[in-house]
Amino acid sequence: ERLVINAFSPSDKEVWRTIEASAEVRKYIDGQPLNPKDADAYIDEIIESYRTNGFGRYAVRHRESGLLMGMCGFRATSYGLDFGYRYAPEYWGQGYGFEAASSVLDFGLNRQKLGPIVALAFKANTASIHLIEKLKFKSLGPVVIEGETVEKYQIG
Repeated sequence: ERLVINAFSPSDKEVWRTIEASAEVRKYIDGQPLNPKDADAYIDEIIESYRTNGFGRYAVRHRESGLLMGMCGFRATSYGLDFGYRYAPEYWGQGYGFEAASSVLDFGLNRQKLGPIVALAFKANTASIHLIEKLKFKSLGPVVIEGETVEKYQIG
């Protein structure tokens, strides 16, 4: 394994701000770089989710360097238990997303007994759709969430 997957801590905020400041990273979220205050609030929300829900988004780190590469995990939403992931662009296209996602999904489904779990992706986000389908999520077709049409998938 090339990765370490663990809980976020407040010390991750600085690197997370850098990841979220990228318009490229946020292209299929809202297309806008996230300001530092909102990036910090996102980490705080994740840490609170560990306490209140027993799950959340998890930090994905490079095993050798220890560097924070991105996140992968679960979030309680109005449309279900969302599975999401986000990585710094320098880690794209190297299989890290599948490695982390398959491990976190297995943990959620088999150890934490979570489910059903949903994943959303814009149709144009072909890399994300490929990952979701490789993870064996089943398509539920297009849905409108928060005014945006996205593809919805489900597993578990």
